[in-house]
Amino acid sequence: MIKDIFLIDDDELVNFLNQEIIKDSYPNKIVRSFESASNALEAIKDIINSSKTALPQLILLDINMPVMDGWEFLEEFNRLPQNAIKDCKVVMHTSSIDPRDIEKAKSFPVVIDYITKPLTIQSMSKIFKL
Repeated sequence: MIKDIFLIDDDELVNFLNQEIIKDSYPNKIVRSFESASNALEAIKDIINSSKTALPQLILLDINMPVMDGWEFLEEFNRLPQNAIKDCKVVMHTSSIDPRDIEKAKSFPVVIDYITKPLTIQSMSKIFKL
C-alpha cells in the first residue's frame, strides 16, 4: 500500500497543485515535494542511512529539470542498495509526449508508469491500482 509519496519537479506550482490533488483525494498519504532531483536523492540517502523514517513507496518524477534531470536521478537511484529501495516505484510525470522518452522510461525496471501533465484524480487512482 502506498503511503509515502515524493514529488520531484522543478516547478514549485506543479508540486503544490499535485500535492493538493493527492491530499484532497487521499488524505492519509504523506507527500513531500522537491524542486531538485539531487535534493530528493539526498533525502532518500538520508532515510536509508538513518532508517528513522520510511522511504517513499511512490515517486512522481519529472524528466526535464536543471542540474539533475529525471534520467540522471533514475541512474543514481538505481545505484542505491537494491534491498533498501525494493519497495520504491517511480512514475514519470512529465509534459513530454516524445515516444523516445516513453521507451527510455520502460528501460528502468523501477518505473511502473508514464503519465503526462497535468496530474488528475483519475491518473492518481490508476497509479494506486498498479
